[in-house]
Amino acid sequence: MGRVDPRTRTPVPATILIVVIGVILMAALPGAAQLELITASTILPAIVYGATIVLSLAVRKRLDRKKGSFDLGRFELPVAIGALTWSVAAVFVLVAPAEALVPVLVVVGLLIGGGPYFVGLLVFNREVLQTEPGDVNAFMYRRSARGGGGI
Repeated sequence: MGRVDPRTRTPVPATILIVVIGVILMAALPGAAQLELITASTILPAIVYGATIVLSLAVRKRLDRKKGSFDLGRFELPVAIGALTWSVAAVFVLVAPAEALVPVLVVVGLLIGGGPYFVGLLVFNREVLQTEPGDVNAFMYRRSARGGGGI
């Protein structure tokens, strides 16, 4: 899944996997599957956004402040708490209706499937998590670690 096509610079295997999973979910879900997938695709980002805010609050004292960069100053904590409150409210509104059962199950399944993968990266291949998106060196590291060359 970590391969990027050298000509198009796109992750072809990962893209194909996402399409296949989407088709399987569309075929497996009853009734208004598209609406259920849209709801699920709204729940997951709200959860990720909330988790990002919690992480930011947890490490904010350890982050370096660059001179001249954007900074909320004394409003940082109130804005973060407001954003977290909004995120929790959004998740609640999305999962509360009885019709949201299938989308919630889809999101739970994705979290259960993706959680062990993330933990595996965290334990066995932490360098991948410590690179910026689009950093070509991330792919060069994985290949060189297996004895191959870079891109």
